[in-house]
Amino acid sequence: MNLRLVGHTALLVLLLTAPTVHSGKKIYLGSGAKVGEMSDTSAIVHVRLTAAAGQNADGRIAGCEGSTRVHYGILESGNSDSVTEWAEATANKDYSTQFHLKSLTPGNRHFYTVEYRNDDGDATERSKRFSFVTAPAANLRARVKFQVTTGQDYCGERTYQHMAAQQPDFLVSTGDNVYYDGIGPTMTSPLARDVQGAYDAYQMMYGLPLMKKYFEHIGGYFEKDDHDYRFNDADRWQQWKAGDGGRLDGSKKATPEQWLTHEEGIMVFKQVFPMSDPTYRTFRWGQGVQLWLVEGRDFRSENAMPDGPDKTMWGHEQLAWLKQTLLESDADWRVLISPTPIIGPDRITKTDNHANPNGFWTEGQAFLDWVQEHQLDNLMIICGDRHWQYESVDRRNDREIREFSCGPTCDLHTAPVPPITETHQGVTQPYSAARGGFLTVTYDPDRSLTFEFFDQTGNALYRRSF
Repeated sequence: MNLRLVGHTALLVLLLTAPTVHSGKKIYLGSGAKVGEMSDTSAIVHVRLTAAAGQNADGRIAGCEGSTRVHYGILESGNSDSVTEWAEATANKDYSTQFHLKSLTPGNRHFYTVEYRNDDGDATERSKRFSFVTAPAANLRARVKFQVTTGQDYCGERTYQHMAAQQPDFLVSTGDNVYYDGIGPTMTSPLARDVQGAYDAYQMMYGLPLMKKYFEHIGGYFEKDDHDYRFNDADRWQQWKAGDGGRLDGSKKATPEQWLTHEEGIMVFKQVFPMSDPTYRTFRWGQGVQLWLVEGRDFRSENAMPDGPDKTMWGHEQLAWLKQTLLESDADWRVLISPTPIIGPDRITKTDNHANPNGFWTEGQAFLDWVQEHQLDNLMIICGDRHWQYESVDRRNDREIREFSCGPTCDLHTAPVPPITETHQGVTQPYSAARGGFLTVTYDPDRSLTFEFFDQTGNALYRRSF
């Protein structure tokens, strides 16, 4: 027997049967996936590639460079799926990509999987099958159910489990999605002073298991406010955090606290969520409901500027767009969703929003007068930012305009309900409570619109139908 030939044959068999070893790093979808900005025929899928399957001990999820694409369709089996082009996930974009899906079917659940590979182009991985719902056609009256949140603390993760049980069509998160300045009972230290810290803050919040699970089958629209932009009550000019109570008198601390710049705050927010440009936009959900999502940080005047007709939170271009599109709508209900209150009332010490006499009061009152002048009786306002739930009715100047504040996601993040002062005489509150939880809004084909407040465990607190 030729022993040399036997040896060569054995070596060849070993090489042919040995498992393939990839030189690249293992890659995951440790941050899950999100869909947002759903219309009747389009949506945006947000994907972040990671070097781990989930959070580490301090809540962070390291990113990983690679490439990814999305397979999507209306069949849960995946047969006849469409597929996007490959897109690169790079460090300068926090390892995330956004896919703009087009030509979707109105009023349908769409299913998708994420295919991804590392930067060496090794064998690909496929995610589990996620899903989302598109809006009904604009002329169709169909049932629509959505939820509204604000002011998320880590304790609010459990709230999402009860929210998911209601099987809404989508979520609107009105801002303060994370707290860069780390206030709150379970946020004892600053989370973000720079861009990387800001990205880390989102990993720590949206990497929580129940948060990831919620977005597996529920799409969302996301707004930003002060805490997920820079810091409490911030505008573009400030370089330091305001003191307790939100007074922004221009005084500077002895040791200035540096935070993200105005431009960095805008950039990070657009990177971590499926997002349109500009960040003020409107979406139609059938004949029944049209949503307006407004931007309160990008275009505002300096907070310290004396209030008057030239002081603006929305900016002249956004305000003109808002009025024009509100007038053009023929939806049964117009729903304006603002990161901050317009009617209030708010705490007397605040100067940050339209409900504050020393804030942006003039613009807010002029807008409410405009709503009354044009008899937009089917306009409802929903706001975030406030750490209590309420329904307010503004009956000043022959108005009857309602605002619903969704309140924070958990009780630990609540604050006392402020009294109605002389400034807000004419505003009544059929409901107000220092409770954490969420707001659910339901449109039915009989043209009714129902607002329901729930606590952090999903128990019903208050209901109002129109």
